Amino acid sequence: MADIRRRARSSTGSIYHQFESKEHLAAELYLEGIGAYQAGWLAALEREADARRGIRAVIAHHLRWVRKHEALARYLFEKRHAIGDGPAKRRLVALNARFQARAAAWFAAQVASRRLRRMPADVGIALLAGPYLEQTRQYLSGRPCTEVGRATALLAGAAWRALGVEREERSARARPGRRRRAAPGRRAR
Repeated sequence: MADIRRRARSSTGSIYHQFESKEHLAAELYLEGIGAYQAGWLAALEREADARRGIRAVIAHHLRWVRKHEALARYLFEKRHAIGDGPAKRRLVALNARFQARAAAWFAAQVASRRLRRMPADVGIALLAGPYLEQTRQYLSGRPCTEVGRATALLAGAAWRALGVEREERSARARPGRRRRAAPGRRAR
């Protein structure tokens, strides 16, 4: 705490008035960081009515945010299980619940309008976030990584192929009972 007090250029009393311990300070930093990240992620998603652009927007937000807030991103990745129990844990659970509810509502609307495939939520999350989180792990570990714009394009393209419904598929689903014509040399199913 003495190092923190010195770097903050605060008195010992003012630091302890705000934070009772290093663990309390660490939990507050974690909550502030994850809250800021989630707010930006949701803003990027909810600005987009189009499913494909929404997917790209959250991937771009994530990759840019990590580069801009590298030390905080590293802290969030390393300390995600160390928040402990008590008030900070309850606040984190509530923060995550609000985040997940808003994200789920956007994705449910896209599924209902047949822009995204219907699938279990855990699989959809893994297909969307798994690749960009792995790219982030590599970046934060110091490995050479693809430039943000190029990585965004590649990851968003892969996520869209996994999650998105192409226009032709939507049209076919909207006309139940109609069969698509088989390509030459192929039998219709």
